[in-house]
Amino acid sequence: MRRFKRYLICVDSELNIVKNDKAFLSYLSMKKLHNLSQIIPPPDIMQLQNCMFAIGYGSTNLTCFRVKTGNDSLDWFAANIEKPENPEEPIQMELSDIQSMKSGSADSYYDKMTGLYNKNTITEYAMELMQSKEHKPFYFFLMDIDNFKAVNDTFGHMKGDELITEVAHIAKDIVGDDGVVGRIGGDEFMLILENVSTEQDMRRIMMTIRKTVEEKYQDMGENVCATVSMGGALFPTDAMDYESMFTLADKMLYIAKTKGRNRYVFYSPLIHGKVVYDGKVMTISQNMMMNREKSTLMTDLMDRLLITHELTAEEAFEKMICGYTLDEIYMADEDGEKSYFGLQHNIDETGKSTFTHNELDLPILKSGELDDKFDSSPISVLGFDLDREKNPNIARFMKKHDLRIMVLYRIKKCKRPGYIIYMNHTQSTCRLSLTDLADLTYFSHMIEISGQCN
Repeated sequence: MRRFKRYLICVDSELNIVKNDKAFLSYLSMKKLHNLSQIIPPPDIMQLQNCMFAIGYGSTNLTCFRVKTGNDSLDWFAANIEKPENPEEPIQMELSDIQSMKSGSADSYYDKMTGLYNKNTITEYAMELMQSKEHKPFYFFLMDIDNFKAVNDTFGHMKGDELITEVAHIAKDIVGDDGVVGRIGGDEFMLILENVSTEQDMRRIMMTIRKTVEEKYQDMGENVCATVSMGGALFPTDAMDYESMFTLADKMLYIAKTKGRNRYVFYSPLIHGKVVYDGKVMTISQNMMMNREKSTLMTDLMDRLLITHELTAEEAFEKMICGYTLDEIYMADEDGEKSYFGLQHNIDETGKSTFTHNELDLPILKSGELDDKFDSSPISVLGFDLDREKNPNIARFMKKHDLRIMVLYRIKKCKRPGYIIYMNHTQSTCRLSLTDLADLTYFSHMIEISGQCN
């Protein structure tokens, strides 16, 4: 099978080159390219300009034109053109050499709504990468939109289609020339990061996609928000063929969903189970294993805190931090401005957990913005869906300390009323699921009735 030839360039409204693709220059046998009129014949240039003029800001369209190559031949290219919402930003063009594709019309390779590769094209693209003799390792991810049904049910299908299109543009813009993005159905996408060489760079891309979508759709109105979940692995390290890789990425996406959504999960054999010889994942439920371990931890804490009384609150907090991958825990008086106890989680160079005592200013306790947060429950979860206009002090506090989520438990049944505060940073690799939040409530109640917060 032949590899698709695909290039990304950026131009202005006059077709001047703003950002070039070195591989495209190599294909043209040119060292520099200033304007597309240098390589596209006049009739095709007019058609391209008319197409670009007709595209609305924030929209995409597809056209075809001929390109003059180094041997003076004319090759047909399909151009997927994306015009940004901001007129000052450059226009992005994804060029695909039609000769390197199979016979058929160019638009049969693209999803008409989003402008991404469609399911057949992105699948074939991935398979060709895997079957190529000179392939190099690449990252393979599946992504879908969280709460998509709620968006459709609340705002209608036109808003749902708009959300799919905008998320597609976000993913495509962030991935850029590091890989390709395709829509494989509904609100589901496939991401292939073939030009990313390190896990650190991969995580940067995934984190940027997650945070960009989160920030744009954290409050769509009617208490509805939209985020994305992603699951992926490394080919061929983690799986040796397309079917196995898709299954593995799908399992990681499922874990991302069950752990609370709005996150990416990258396969690790130490966490998610081993891979057998044919590249398929063993059918050991990572979620069940983690829940069993947490259940055992909670039982042990209950026994040692409330029955045998052999565990201090600090020791119990350390176990919870490790068991639930928390970053910081604080205790504060109800009318205080500072914590009277704080524990920060650190990991040294060997991977061992260490703990630092810390003191934290907590102006939010006197801001009045917590007054209505405990009406129906002793626990309050403050995260990305926080109403920033109604809670400006909490929003500033979370931004200042780079917090993704903050869980507060209100202590009432002891001589020293106040709060236990659990924090996770935006860079945390683990997020709290609904089951985890229930466990934090039970644990906090144990601390409260143990009398160790007096």
